[in-house]
Amino acid sequence: MLKASGIIKKYENRIVLDDVSVEVEQGKITSIIGPSGSGKTTLLKALSMLELPQSGSIVLDDKTYNFPEDDSNITPPWPKISVVFQQLFIWPHLTIRENIELPLKLKGLLQENKAYLEELYKMFHMKEFIDRYPNEVSLGQRQRGALVRALALKPDYLLLDEITSSLDVEQAEIILSHLVKIKEKGVGIIMVAHDIDFALSSADNVCFLDGGKIIKQGKPYEFLLETENKRISSFIRSASLGTLDVKIYSGQEEFQAYHMAFINRIPEKSVVTVIGGVGDTWFSSMGDKYKEFDDTRKRKNIKYRMLMYEIGSKEKRLVRERPDINEYYILPSHVKNLANINIHDDGAVVLQIFDTVPTVIEINNQALATSYMNYYNDLVKQSEKLLG
Repeated sequence: MLKASGIIKKYENRIVLDDVSVEVEQGKITSIIGPSGSGKTTLLKALSMLELPQSGSIVLDDKTYNFPEDDSNITPPWPKISVVFQQLFIWPHLTIRENIELPLKLKGLLQENKAYLEELYKMFHMKEFIDRYPNEVSLGQRQRGALVRALALKPDYLLLDEITSSLDVEQAEIILSHLVKIKEKGVGIIMVAHDIDFALSSADNVCFLDGGKIIKQGKPYEFLLETENKRISSFIRSASLGTLDVKIYSGQEEFQAYHMAFINRIPEKSVVTVIGGVGDTWFSSMGDKYKEFDDTRKRKNIKYRMLMYEIGSKEKRLVRERPDINEYYILPSHVKNLANINIHDDGAVVLQIFDTVPTVIEINNQALATSYMNYYNDLVKQSEKLLG
């Protein structure tokens, strides 16, 4: 494990990192997010010991570095920790292959690693441009070259500084897919990313850095569901890209967390419109969180208006218990609708999948929500109201 504790880094009298603690596990991706100037790049420089902090400690597997420490006593632990910066530092007079192989050649390790390099070239789909010069390839291809050069010496930890900031969506997705493959090889990755969708989509852990302090650490879905810390929630909303703001919560823990956050954030007397058949599967996925969810819903008088092709025993009980906040319609058998769609008052459309891994897909788009409401109203005309 690569672990930093109580790191303080100053430039003259300005504190850039203020008592920062973070861990990077091998085989995991940790994303560092936050506004510009919050200290993200400085944190990578401190973790790699390219710039030594004034105080704190860094543990690299079985070795501990305590600061302050004389620069002459510490050699940056490269290649065990390798860093890829935005600037890439690709030599313009060497081909992409020569850039990648140069560190191995200098260490006398090139011949014994030829097979490994060929594996990396294949993984990163580099055959068509590997022998071209940097000015003859795209920025995304140069990014891949820089990544492979960092991987060539088989680091345990890979530190990435906004390496997709200048890439289009397609190139960024290519890089992200490769990071997942690198993680699967047991490499610990910590990446600074300006694109929130990119940062959260494949991360195992996330840190929010602001003003040199880590304000929050947790799983990606905890940031997407953040409501208490307005600084974080507003940053997530403003930095998320695209007109369709899509968030995915997979597995029982995230499924439950989503529904608990949802029921706590919506106003009293809200209406949730549901199209589809839940049966008893939703209740099973909620598990021991269901009672807390239902108690909150009743207290806030949140109404469920449901249009279903299947009614489970628990739905029948709910209709009998609270007909004032449970309005159910049953679709006739000839109307086939296999979707499970929730439409919220705030313009969100939620798709739910009930399988061995329960999943919630939330799409925040008012036009889509309006379209589904029109669909709901058309289906109601063909339905029978269930009175309990």
